[in-house]
Amino acid sequence: MRKAGFIVCALAIGIVGCGRAPAPAESPAVTPVYNADTGRLEEILSDRDGDGRNETRAFMDGTRLDRIEIDRNGDGVVDRWEHYAMAADPPAAVITRAEEAGGAGPDVTRWEYYEDGHLTRVEEDTSLDGRVDKWEIYEGGRLVRVDLDLAGTGRPTRRLIYAADGSVAAAEFVHDGTFEPAPPAATGR
Repeated sequence: MRKAGFIVCALAIGIVGCGRAPAPAESPAVTPVYNADTGRLEEILSDRDGDGRNETRAFMDGTRLDRIEIDRNGDGVVDRWEHYAMAADPPAAVITRAEEAGGAGPDVTRWEYYEDGHLTRVEEDTSLDGRVDKWEIYEGGRLVRVDLDLAGTGRPTRRLIYAADGSVAAAEFVHDGTFEPAPPAATGR
């Protein structure tokens, strides 16, 4: 039972930091919500800025974290959703995917995919037209490739490949349906 209490405390501390700037000097209000019939923990609410509105809501199944909803800009509307699963060794909640609304409305514009808690790819609608136009690929937590749809076709038309230091190692354009190296001036070097 002591271990379960530690996990809940760790989650409450972790929730406070989700998707926001560092905590102010005063402690944010963290409120656990228990099921009235079973006594089981169902939610952890966090009012990070002390304005009386909860910016973060963690949905719990006892000590198991299921998902988190975050109001990143404080407008009262959830704009980031994170989904979690339990890892076996060591037993801990790890993020599996996240969605984010980046426009003025509640529509999701960014989808993040994780494996073993590590970001592996991102799909994004940067033009807010309802179609993915940017694809990011990560390896070992490092951005290795970005594909862009610069023509509004729904398919990549440009590819940037990144070196280990984060610089652009190569740029490619679609020509006759396949990627070919871009002229040296187009690589940004």
